[in-house]
Amino acid sequence: MDAQKVWVDPDRCTGCGACVAVCPTGAIALVDGRARIDEEACTGCGACVDACSEGAIQPVVQGELVPASPQPAPTVYRPGPLARTAGATIAVAGAGLLVRAAGALVRALGRWLMRRPAAGRSDLPVQPAGGAGRGRRARHRRRGQ
Repeated sequence: MDAQKVWVDPDRCTGCGACVAVCPTGAIALVDGRARIDEEACTGCGACVDACSEGAIQPVVQGELVPASPQPAPTVYRPGPLARTAGATIAVAGAGLLVRAAGALVRALGRWLMRRPAAGRSDLPVQPAGGAGRGRRARHRRRGQ
């Protein structure tokens, strides 16, 4: 180890004292059942890192801080004049189509309700005049076949 400082992970440390016994400078002590390192006395020899069976003592990793690149500002949607009027135009056109469709539906419903029922049966649909639509046998009888 090249004179690196070490730190103790308190969640992993069991307080066994193996690191205290191997530290040549006496920089490690057990406090409240956990290993504590005196950073002033620690030379970074790494003997305690090798002695810890739980992996609670780790070398401090030092690196270079690199500033992050600036993030571009988010784009804000600003509708143009065409987009502003297009929404209103579509709403008006949609309302006009809705009125026309409702009128056509009312007319079709009125025609359906005003049809005459078939003779003797009110649950059957009305047959067109002239007997058309009664089936193949009726057509053949009319033709003499």
